[in-house]
Amino acid sequence: MTKKIDAVKHELNPLSLMSLVLSFLSLAIVTTMIFLPKASSAYHLLFGIDSFICLLFWCQLLGDWSRSSNKRAYIKTHWVDFLASIPVIEQLRFARVLQIFRVLRLLNSSKQILRQLRRNRRETTIAGIFLLLTLLLSVGSSMMLIFESHVPESNIKEAGDALWWVFVTISTVGYGDHYPVTAMGKILAAVIIICGVGLFGMVAGLVSSVIADPEQQKEKDAKRHAEEWRLMLDNQQRLIERLEAIEKQLGEQKSPPAP
Repeated sequence: MTKKIDAVKHELNPLSLMSLVLSFLSLAIVTTMIFLPKASSAYHLLFGIDSFICLLFWCQLLGDWSRSSNKRAYIKTHWVDFLASIPVIEQLRFARVLQIFRVLRLLNSSKQILRQLRRNRRETTIAGIFLLLTLLLSVGSSMMLIFESHVPESNIKEAGDALWWVFVTISTVGYGDHYPVTAMGKILAAVIIICGVGLFGMVAGLVSSVIADPEQQKEKDAKRHAEEWRLMLDNQQRLIERLEAIEKQLGEQKSPPAP
């Protein structure tokens, strides 16, 4: 059964924490885009990353809305967040400051955060996957473009090349059509490869947990049925013993006294 959340009070869940981190990243990206010419390769790269983050914002908002106990109240409270998550209009992203303050207000203690993360482990894994993927795409492609774009022998010159290289490197496919030639680029590539392996490990763990759930449920049902049968047999045994005791008493009462 889907857990219902309060429509007015924003719940401190793993997806909200992911949205908090991505809000800071989105504000940094939009602020940087203001000072870049729109025809530059870096501007197009940041624009694509910002659009991807907006997609994650919409997924998080729609997920909380679907679990809300009062969907109309949730829309009234979070309409600014929906508005701030519209792509293409970068200026709207500054409205995410309200989302940041709302989540920061709930961060009273580290114990509360750890309690929420442990309670929603699957959601924590999903939020971690999307957060790590976004950071790798944004930071990795931007830094690789900075390291390689001005080197004559480099084959990573445009934003599309850097973004495609990050996708290929994260997936550990390694087509070889784009590769770093500078020392810093190679170090960055090594870090992204390691993070990519860890990312796919998280995905594999999530899939295995989803597949294993029905089996675990069957085991729980089998144990519950076995316990019910054991209790039933115990009750029948006690009932038989009582009937035997009553039959014995009746037999003693009916037996004639000795002469």
